[in-house]
Amino acid sequence: MFPIAEPHLVLLILGVSMVLFVTDSLRYDLIAVGVVLALTLTGCLTAEEALEGFSSEAVILIGAMYIFGHAFNRSGVAGRVGAQILKGSGELGIILRLTIVAALLSSVLSNTGVVATLIPVCSSLAHARGIPIGRLLMPLAFASLLGGLVTVLGTSNNVAINSVLQELGHTPFGMFEFSRFGLVLAGVGVLYFLGLGRYLLPRGKADLSLTERYQVPKFITEILVEPSSDLINRSVADADIFAQHQVTVLGIVRATGESTVLAPGPYNRIRADDTLILQGSPEDIVSLSEHVPLKQRASVELGTTRLYSDDVRLVEAVIAAGSPFVGRTLINSEFRSRTGLNVLAISKHGEVQLQRIQETALEVGDTLLVQGHDRDLERARNGRGILIVDEVERGADNSRGNACIAILLAVLAAATFSSVSLAILALCGVGALLAVRAVRAENLYRVIDWQVLVLIGGMLALGTAFDHWELSDDLAAWLIGMSENGLSPRTVLIILLICTTLLTQVLNNVVTAVLMTDVALELAHSLGVTDRPFLMAVVTGSSLAFLSPVAHQANAMVMGPGGYRYRDYIRAGAPLALITLAVAAWLIPVFWPF
Repeated sequence: MFPIAEPHLVLLILGVSMVLFVTDSLRYDLIAVGVVLALTLTGCLTAEEALEGFSSEAVILIGAMYIFGHAFNRSGVAGRVGAQILKGSGELGIILRLTIVAALLSSVLSNTGVVATLIPVCSSLAHARGIPIGRLLMPLAFASLLGGLVTVLGTSNNVAINSVLQELGHTPFGMFEFSRFGLVLAGVGVLYFLGLGRYLLPRGKADLSLTERYQVPKFITEILVEPSSDLINRSVADADIFAQHQVTVLGIVRATGESTVLAPGPYNRIRADDTLILQGSPEDIVSLSEHVPLKQRASVELGTTRLYSDDVRLVEAVIAAGSPFVGRTLINSEFRSRTGLNVLAISKHGEVQLQRIQETALEVGDTLLVQGHDRDLERARNGRGILIVDEVERGADNSRGNACIAILLAVLAAATFSSVSLAILALCGVGALLAVRAVRAENLYRVIDWQVLVLIGGMLALGTAFDHWELSDDLAAWLIGMSENGLSPRTVLIILLICTTLLTQVLNNVVTAVLMTDVALELAHSLGVTDRPFLMAVVTGSSLAFLSPVAHQANAMVMGPGGYRYRDYIRAGAPLALITLAVAAWLIPVFWPF
């Protein structure tokens, strides 16, 4: 059917998918679906083989763990633990406790979930102690990645590796098989940020207000409503002309001397001689003035007191992993109507954007400066769309929190001492969470990051194709042939560890884990040694995503709130990657001899 042999087609599909992953041309899940379709339509795999990954234990297990993470966050357990342990220290003490807490929580919960939970805690601590938040968030993200090496449940790439091993008939990792090794590497990360790493963290200013940091005064204008204006007696929500011109109404200053209405809603009507506080570029304001009788007073240097009140606040919000706003703009996602919040500015990859923000496509890790009423902020906090950065004291449900802990411990114990499938045990745990009402049935499908599940299911098909056409043999032989013949197993392990770590910086960590697992198995077979050391090199390398904000979603989520640049990740992450690689290369053969 095709003039190209199937093995070459598989390599071509791999190459195209890698280009798409690296260039971020498409969403990860869409690339994975494309891989499945390409492998099937070209005859490289049957439909049953290509779709098998979507029914794998890895997909079921990771979906269940998202529900566990939601239950822990909803009950306030993770946030309460973090807040209690972290309070009452200086910068060094906070970093010590923060990295330990993040690593331990990430050993059994999703690392992106842990980061999302602790960002508000860090924000509150940074504000209270006068510490630049950038001194805390990078240690948080990196510690969460290292914590994923403590148990099989720690990261989705661990689960994906186990799934590949099961499909190929190899013995999967036990729940705590590499816990000692993972704890050592997590300890290395903690010590790193107490020593060298602390001096490599960026030193931002702690005393800048949100409006100063986001340069909001540059695009705030006061407009007087003329008596002849068509806006009179209309609410801001009804007057869609503002949205058409990409102008946001932040407040209404009443001419009668009444209190200023901030973040006006559908029940706040515009009156003659009101002054509207508008956010938008000068060009957009002029364009608006041409369509309605408005008189521009002046661009004003507003303090934050003009933009928030007792029940209206300015806060930062991060586009979280799995958010429905990812890949969409504020306009086509109907952000204002869905959240009730005004977006004043967007920080993307560390660069503040103030113009045409309504047309900017949102990505994981983008930070928004939002204005809204407390009730709308609380509703947004309980949803999955955005992560409100500032910490708000709210009561935790102790009874359900304790039940969540007990159920998770029961699942871990059963996984350790029984032969029942881990996915089945996790589903039993989800059933128990539903029974104690720690999670609502109607929220089950909303709290799962379906993009990750589709990504894993699709990339498992590529792993199957590699094994089916014995491409892992060729790749393993090429990897060994990169240096002189007669390499020792330890040297080959180091090469595999380095290659996996480098691939993780540019590819999704799950994709790297799936592809390199087959290679690890073939390397062990070619050298006639046990496969465990090489598999551990893949487990380790696919978690050391320290060099880029796009290497892992946990990194992306802290970039905006921390005010980081790309170079900050390389500066602080490269030494940590080198140190952990060296420790891993030494310890893996000790814990898993050849």
